[in-house]
Amino acid sequence: MKALILAGGKSSRMGREKSQIILAGKSLLQRTIDLITPHTEDIFLSIAHDDERDHPLPTLRDLEPSPGPLGGLQAAFAHDPDSSWLLIACDLPKLSAPDLESLVAANLKDVSCFRNPLDDHPEPLCAIYAPSSAPQLQEVIAENRRCARRFIRTLERTELTPSDPQALLNLNRPEHLTELEHLEAHGSVEKSVTVEYFAKLSQEADTTRETFSTTAATLTGLWEEVRLRHHFSLDLPHIKPAIDHEFAEWQTPLKNHDTIAFMPPFAGG
Repeated sequence: MKALILAGGKSSRMGREKSQIILAGKSLLQRTIDLITPHTEDIFLSIAHDDERDHPLPTLRDLEPSPGPLGGLQAAFAHDPDSSWLLIACDLPKLSAPDLESLVAANLKDVSCFRNPLDDHPEPLCAIYAPSSAPQLQEVIAENRRCARRFIRTLERTELTPSDPQALLNLNRPEHLTELEHLEAHGSVEKSVTVEYFAKLSQEADTTRETFSTTAATLTGLWEEVRLRHHFSLDLPHIKPAIDHEFAEWQTPLKNHDTIAFMPPFAGG
């Protein structure tokens, strides 16, 4: 098995390079390298096709501009079509060493992966792809169907459940980093919350109100949880949150028995 760390994105939503974010005295990239090293010494960094910078690892360039994460896997199989490849995002700070060990030890079909507890779908960016997955990969790339989540569902899979429901939490925005910092400082504390949905969100969730337990620390973490669960078509910048009928910032910590409202833009303003 060889490993490919995905670090070729522009990090435009985060506003800075995610791989170099420091948590607990270590960059996300170095943390990922440390997780992988016990399982293989063949670790590569996936980079953009026009990236000319020096990097701490051997690199594999995307074969074309802006191919998405499947472009990294395409470059990996082009480099070594006979190896299995661990494809892993650099921004999974809650992924544990025991979880990665269980993934490596799993019976490999076309792919071994985790089933994300937040949306009950297979996670494509922390998965081991066998050479048998390469023909299907070439087919979807040739047809310009580059959604990694759709691709992984076309493969024969061994699916595992991570030990922590938030093990696959990734960092796309500064608000996600705040969520993680709260979790690191206070741990995963289970709490009961009631969530109200309005307008388009209530239609997509097929409900206006639900009460459930969560270990999310802030409004951001809760939104990410329900966004994945209900497959909302809108993302965080388009939503206004409120707690107990008062508008609130995304970084606001959650408390037990909070009532949270998520409101999309309304017609007319």
